[in-house]
Amino acid sequence: MTHRANYAAFVDAIFGAGAATFDVTKTESNNVIGALANPKGFAEFNANYEERLRRIDAATKVDASLRKDVLGAVNRVAEDEWDGAYAELCALDYFLAAPLTGPGNVELDRTLPAADTLASEMGMQYANHDMHLKALGVSMDTKNLSDKTGQILEGIFDEFLKGKGIARMTIVPTYDHDDDFTPYVLNRTKLLAELVNAVDVKARTPRLTSQVIPGLSYEFAWNTGAYISAISYSPVEHAKEHHTLLFGHVKKFSRREPTAIVYVMFPWSGESVFNGFGKAEFQTEFGRQFFNNYLGSADPASKFNRKVRSNISAGEVTKHLSGVIFLDDRSVTATNPTLINVEASFVWNKNAFHPLVGHPFDVELRRRGALDRS
Repeated sequence: MTHRANYAAFVDAIFGAGAATFDVTKTESNNVIGALANPKGFAEFNANYEERLRRIDAATKVDASLRKDVLGAVNRVAEDEWDGAYAELCALDYFLAAPLTGPGNVELDRTLPAADTLASEMGMQYANHDMHLKALGVSMDTKNLSDKTGQILEGIFDEFLKGKGIARMTIVPTYDHDDDFTPYVLNRTKLLAELVNAVDVKARTPRLTSQVIPGLSYEFAWNTGAYISAISYSPVEHAKEHHTLLFGHVKKFSRREPTAIVYVMFPWSGESVFNGFGKAEFQTEFGRQFFNNYLGSADPASKFNRKVRSNISAGEVTKHLSGVIFLDDRSVTATNPTLINVEASFVWNKNAFHPLVGHPFDVELRRRGALDRS
């Protein structure tokens, strides 16, 4: 049985026969469906994920309008972009658990005129929000807070191994996690070519220092065993380099009501550098950089998001985002699956056109134990 077939049976057992609609004959896998198919490991995660889906299924029985979008996310967990779908389910589990943000008070996959959002600055006709909290009047979009550099390198490694005909080998990169990921995007072709040309399969090249990007190097684990890499990490520098990710979500920022971007932190697809260290400092600085540093700036928003077609300034754009919510998912190791096992925190924008400071949503999050990182 493929991992996908196993996951299909898992989904149907929770949501009913026919709920799984993806191709079960494909052999592709990922961290989540691979763990679910493992009979000897990941017991904590498997139990937590099952209970998460059962809680969400129960919510769809209270509010049937949720079912279509819930099943869409559940099915996408089997596909290539599984991490985004997993993040959506994590956020759903957290918000559906409270009356003000739960069944009957939440609208999923909300489409609205672009003029109601900054999507109009991008020449769009319509905009979309993952989640709209009807009772609180707040729009949200959910993202996976991921190591962009690491993801780019993983894609390069996959192409390299296939091109060389190497069935199994671990490549351990060492790079500065504080660096901007943009050079890796721009030099992706050169990085792949460097690996192809410099690594000798017969000689089993042990390590390589990149000539394309300073500070990047690789160790090649040709044999089984444990391999580690060294990293240099400053949460403040990390936030300075990565806060511009928020400009990538400009089309989601509402002109009519508070907007929050929800970042899910999940160790199997996200920022591995945290591991409990520097998380609070990163979150505070991430928000401060975006919410405060562009006020009065003459820089156009198009400098940070090329899809912006108007002359709207970066400073004005930042005022349309009311806050960032971080959901730290503990499902991999949590031992009580009856709990949601998510630690929530937030950073509010005090300069926002539609502030969340003191808003009923702020009160609700604090009531549930969410931490203020502002």
